[in-house]
Amino acid sequence: MACPAELFHHHVFVDLETTGLNPQTDEVIEVGALFVEEGQVVRRISRLFRPSAPLPLAIQRITGLTDADLDGQPSFHAFQDELAEALRGWTVVAHNAFFERSFLAEVFASIDAEVIDSCELLHYLFPELDSHSLESAVKWAKVSDRCAHRALRDCEDTFAVVCHALGRCEDEARADELAEVLACLAPEADLRHPEAGVRQHPALVRLLMELYERCRHQSAPLTLTGDGPFLPPRPERLRQRGVTVSHDNDEGDVTVEPVTTADVDAVLGAGGALERTVDGFRPRVQQLQIARRVARALSAGERLAVEAGTGTGKSLAYLTPAALFAAKNGLKVAVAPNTRALQDQLMEKDLPRLHRALGGSFGYALLKGQTNYLCRRRTLELTRVEAGMPWEERAPRAYLRAYLRRSPDGDLDRTSYWFKEHYPALAGLLQGGRSEAATTLSDRCPYYRQCYYHSAVAHAEKADVLVINQALALSWPQRYPRLRHLILDEAHELEDVVTTALGSELSEAVLGRVGERLLGRPGRKGLLAELKRTLAGTGAGRAGADLLQQLEATVYAVGKGCLELGDAVYALCAAGGERGGRGFSEECRITVETRAGPQWQAIRAALLEVRQTLIELGRKLGPGVNAVLPTLGARNPSLERELAGATAEITETCERISEFADKPDPHSCYFASARPERRQWLLCAQPVDVRRPFEESLASNQRALVLTSATLSTGPGNPWILDRLGLTRPYPDTSPTEFLRSGTPFDLERQSLVVLVTDAPDPQEPAFVDWATDRIAGLAQFMGGRVLGLFASARRLEEVGDRVQERLEPVGIEVLRQSRGNSRNLAARQEQDHGSVLLGTKSFWQGIDIPGAGVACVFIDKLPLEPQNRPIVTAREERLGGDTWAGFMQYRLPRALLQLRQGVGRLIRSADDRGVVIIADPGSPTYRAQVFAALEGYRVEALPWARARVRLFEAIKAMGLHASAHRSRAPSPAAAPTRAVAR
Repeated sequence: MACPAELFHHHVFVDLETTGLNPQTDEVIEVGALFVEEGQVVRRISRLFRPSAPLPLAIQRITGLTDADLDGQPSFHAFQDELAEALRGWTVVAHNAFFERSFLAEVFASIDAEVIDSCELLHYLFPELDSHSLESAVKWAKVSDRCAHRALRDCEDTFAVVCHALGRCEDEARADELAEVLACLAPEADLRHPEAGVRQHPALVRLLMELYERCRHQSAPLTLTGDGPFLPPRPERLRQRGVTVSHDNDEGDVTVEPVTTADVDAVLGAGGALERTVDGFRPRVQQLQIARRVARALSAGERLAVEAGTGTGKSLAYLTPAALFAAKNGLKVAVAPNTRALQDQLMEKDLPRLHRALGGSFGYALLKGQTNYLCRRRTLELTRVEAGMPWEERAPRAYLRAYLRRSPDGDLDRTSYWFKEHYPALAGLLQGGRSEAATTLSDRCPYYRQCYYHSAVAHAEKADVLVINQALALSWPQRYPRLRHLILDEAHELEDVVTTALGSELSEAVLGRVGERLLGRPGRKGLLAELKRTLAGTGAGRAGADLLQQLEATVYAVGKGCLELGDAVYALCAAGGERGGRGFSEECRITVETRAGPQWQAIRAALLEVRQTLIELGRKLGPGVNAVLPTLGARNPSLERELAGATAEITETCERISEFADKPDPHSCYFASARPERRQWLLCAQPVDVRRPFEESLASNQRALVLTSATLSTGPGNPWILDRLGLTRPYPDTSPTEFLRSGTPFDLERQSLVVLVTDAPDPQEPAFVDWATDRIAGLAQFMGGRVLGLFASARRLEEVGDRVQERLEPVGIEVLRQSRGNSRNLAARQEQDHGSVLLGTKSFWQGIDIPGAGVACVFIDKLPLEPQNRPIVTAREERLGGDTWAGFMQYRLPRALLQLRQGVGRLIRSADDRGVVIIADPGSPTYRAQVFAALEGYRVEALPWARARVRLFEAIKAMGLHASAHRSRAPSPAAAPTRAVAR
């Protein structure tokens, strides 16, 4: 690798450790500085400082520093002048320099220092990285296996990471890529003579220009290119041998070679392919049972639902027969989870392992909806840089140009969160640059063979196992390869997915997109500007000018109508709240009675006015433009397709308006939602009963259909989810759905105790916050942390979290909250750090996986019942007979029990896990039997707290979970915790 350290002529790498993230309230506790002269380290500074208050526990854990380490050290304020003098005349390099700038604002201002953000630099050089944090970067560059979180060491690591990145660019001779980035960041620069006027450019640009000079004198390494018409798929995902996927016999009846029990056992069984190739893999009886049954369903063309208990390894249980079936028969099998987290697990972990184990006998791919991909043509047009454009607009354009060069798939989900946060203009560019059916030029596009979307569809055509998601499966485009064999994972979410996917929405954001397309937004010009430029060279004259003036006036009229419509929606929601005696209502159901009232009449009038204005706009964009410029398609095909896309969006919006105003679907629930303080409003329609839509949109099109989840039932013999989807009472000409309930390989009764507390305060009352605080804090002290708190209310989580933190941090137990961090990162920290407490709301009830000693207690504040006054809930309960109690028992309670099962399932994630679950409010005794049934397999006891605390103490001691029984980073004297739990 090249050695580009000499690109750092007179640079100092700076890093800080602080007591928190807020420069207004937090303080610097450590400064590190690494001075580099012509590539050589010439000086180091490492200083500690005493803050005015004790170190927060989180900072102690991250840095390893304690209050004792800082005792006797000076304050940072006394060091500022010395630091300023040391840095004077040097170019500062810092990773995520926004942080250092905020805490060292006075220092940097006094010396007028130039600053290079190494995090931003990495975004331009390697935009395809999953994360550009220093923690991730040191692993990527193989500098270290973790970030030190000590100032000087982080400076050294940053220097090493940046040198690695620059060296790779030079080795790969990436001059063309750098030239494109520089054309955005410094369009006035002359790369033929980079030394000319170099001092006028920012330090980051100067560094990139020097790197460009080095790269352009290198020879690019030879690479193999694919022989297909599109971007090549990833080689590790390709089929290396086996039957080619057929496109002809995927219709109607097919004759297949079945996947046998022996086939499945040869992969998943004792001595099988996975045990031979995957470290730590062990055959499981339940996994084999599921896999054999899925193989039969795929082979025979059946419908199957599988409830797979915790620890069965259900992903490999369905992927294995899917891959074997596809490899044998050349028939595609699609797998559709609901969440991106499971999609990532399948694509990055499970399928690669299976692919290696099967010797590459099948290929696999990921396919998303078209708008999830960047359109290369649109993005290149949007990212043009013009004279006078500020850095805040040039930077996101440079990043996107780099991303187009480096991203293998153009996935919008993979664009950088850091860049969106620091350069808000990126969000608008991504919205405008996405691929759309109405705007694609297909094979007429000059970038057709480099198109991310068309390449993804081509890869999907050839794949044996295709990973999609449930929402896409429900709205499957005709141009995508036909699905005949479908596996739906996380199937407990299907009713909600169908409700959203087949619903309809109209909002200020929907109407606002019309204006943004045509008029643009800050940092991005609209279509009317491009139309004006095109008309200028045609001789359209006055007719063209008049058309542009009319178009602009009509767009502004749409905006005015949108504001008036919003005011009418606010009035409706306010009136609905007054009737219910609750004040302002954020959601207001729109019933027949509502439509007869004056508030709805005002909304209807505003809707019709907006629709008429949109119709006029569509006419001007279509026939109007064609009359003035009939040769537009030949002159500017891109603009012609963009205007067609805008017209299509206008037509779709008009259809939605017609539905809300005059053509409501009798099978849908309509409601309005409003947040006046944010100027946000929404009109929404959702199907009340999803059974027929699910059958007609998805199930009936499949030769074989498999549903799987850890929670399809609310108890033995009650597959509630299947009933909600219409699979327990099949429609004519459909096969019945077999239900397989596979148990867990874990001994839940031995490994866990679930306590339903029967006398806790009502969670809605203030007394509950104190009660929950005492229990969580006491349990955490007794066990040295290791508590996962699941809350049905974000407000209650924050109230309890504040008080628990006050109690636990002084004794060395950190309190982590979902509202103050990334879910994945928090879960990873809880798994690694046993001396902490993690509190979360709805998304933490399922999906997070914390095996091992990180969680020994799950505290659940209440049965997660939805509010009865939610419009869709009310409508569905009415359909179940109109009786409030019957509706509750048949809808809200089963939904809550499914989520409860998910929450309780967070405790035992491996055969070695053990612990206790506390459900503080298990609901009324009148349905206690249903709660017990839902928790079948666990040892469940319903007790008042006076008895529950004794049982919990005994169980925790017996399982060896108390603090004195294990090594914990958190000090926890034995006597105090015992008293805390026994309160």
